[in-house]
Amino acid sequence: MKSVKIKKEPLMRLFAYLPPYKFYIFLALIAMVAAAAGSSLMALLMGKLTDLGFYQKNGLVAIWAPIALIGISVLHGGGQFCSSYLLQKVSQEILVKLRSLMFDHMIRWPEEVVQSQESGRVVSRFVNEASQALSGASQVLTVLVRDSLQVAALLCVLFWHNWQLTLVTFIVAPILIYILRTVSKRLKKLTSDSQVTFGQILSQLNETYRSERLIKVYNAYKFEEERFGHINRRLKGLTMRQQIVKGLGTPATQLVSICGVAIVVCVALLQAQRGQLSLAEFVTYISAMLLMMPAIRKLAGLNGTIASMGAAAESLFEMIDIPLEKDPGSKDIERVKGNVEFKNVWYKYPNTLEPSLKDFSLKAEAGKMIAFVGASGAGKSTIINMIPRFMVPTKGEIFFDGTSQNEMTLESIRRQVAIVTQEVMLFDGTIAANIAFGAGRPVTDEEIMQAAEAAYLKPLIDSLPEGLQTRIGEGGSKLSGGQRQRVSIARALLKNAPILLLDEATSALDTESEKYIQASLDKLREGRTSFVVAHRLSTIVDADMIVVMDQGAVVEAGTHFELLENDGPYARLYKIQFSHQKAGKPETQEV
Repeated sequence: MKSVKIKKEPLMRLFAYLPPYKFYIFLALIAMVAAAAGSSLMALLMGKLTDLGFYQKNGLVAIWAPIALIGISVLHGGGQFCSSYLLQKVSQEILVKLRSLMFDHMIRWPEEVVQSQESGRVVSRFVNEASQALSGASQVLTVLVRDSLQVAALLCVLFWHNWQLTLVTFIVAPILIYILRTVSKRLKKLTSDSQVTFGQILSQLNETYRSERLIKVYNAYKFEEERFGHINRRLKGLTMRQQIVKGLGTPATQLVSICGVAIVVCVALLQAQRGQLSLAEFVTYISAMLLMMPAIRKLAGLNGTIASMGAAAESLFEMIDIPLEKDPGSKDIERVKGNVEFKNVWYKYPNTLEPSLKDFSLKAEAGKMIAFVGASGAGKSTIINMIPRFMVPTKGEIFFDGTSQNEMTLESIRRQVAIVTQEVMLFDGTIAANIAFGAGRPVTDEEIMQAAEAAYLKPLIDSLPEGLQTRIGEGGSKLSGGQRQRVSIARALLKNAPILLLDEATSALDTESEKYIQASLDKLREGRTSFVVAHRLSTIVDADMIVVMDQGAVVEAGTHFELLENDGPYARLYKIQFSHQKAGKPETQEV
């Protein structure tokens, strides 16, 4: 991933992406010059037509004037098209680069950053603000260069014909500048607020789509409609306020410009009465002014575009500037045996007072199974998340085969770990692609099928016409909860990592499937270190060590039978779950 030179201003950073496309920009500039020249020639032609056609009665004018008009129009229109196309091409190339850079950064954010971001806001930056910034940049370049050239060329015509009259037009310049500055400042604030609100709409749409069954079963339609309506109305209000500012700004600049034209016409008529200005000169002058007015209006409207583009660019670079995960060390270890040690590890979540893990120490030998039980918030998942370094200890160290994580690269650390969580993440692809995801090497269909069989997926695959190549929908929506979990387990099996993390990995399985999964996991754990978070104690009775957690500290630890003999928290929980099991009740109680 290439680094980007950071500039102070977001707009300057955005335009810093232009140099690689200087050839296209150069061609666009030539096209803009042609378009500007077309406008100037049109004004001069109108004056010549008046002089030669109406005063001198030149018969050839009727022949060459239409040809000249068509030729100048082709020059002007062709220049406009070519410049717009070339700059749009540059804009789209940079847009692809920026979105790729944003994506590269996003997937490398630290875990606490990911948790603090609204998904809708992130999507809005990718979809809305990236496009807004780059389309705005293309429009700014087009208008700023092409229309500025056109205004400059037409001003030359005006000064050449009557410099005194042209100076009169500058009377209105200070008023125009004041209007533009006021509109720009207000639009930037409104645009920024609109972007945040649009992100909130996307977040709620995502939440609502994922929770549609919950909304239906609780008849929460009205609540969700009101919640969405509130944000939607706020966005409408911001959009209308933007439109008011734009709508008042443009007519205001036009009115001031027309006042300038009115003054010019008044002075021109006075000069004509004194014989200082001919009709041909007046026609040329007015034609140039009228041709210049659309360009001035575009330049005036550019103010709002720059304000919106600046707000969008600022939002993009805020995302890009978020610090990435730090590579703790430089050691690249291909494969560890699986010895894991926690040494006096503490962890405190950002913006919390109490640590969630307190002076935690543990040695897990290669091939052993370590299980964690405890109430929600006891620190079980924190421990699991520290092993692949999703979370970095506030104090203390974690070792793989005696090597501190602080000395290893992130890639090396995560190469050692396979994970299956309670919340299954699948992609909109085939079963085969989801199982092969993250293997870190090319895999054959035979290897994928072996992993699928070990996860008890073969009956499902055999029942599907396309087998492993069956598409499973977004998030695995075409599969049941248990089937999704088994695909996730097959993925972990295929990775064949020396350290296995199972966070309620069998919680979504039916009893029959769980028996097959437990058998496959027993085989998988041979020669591998397994860390298991479980509420069903029946799944961890064979663990080499069971660690009971409470409020970030170890309450007791030992084998299943040792803990039963201790008659502590684990024994009490086991008796409760065992009695529930005999009564046919679910095993849901926690320590």
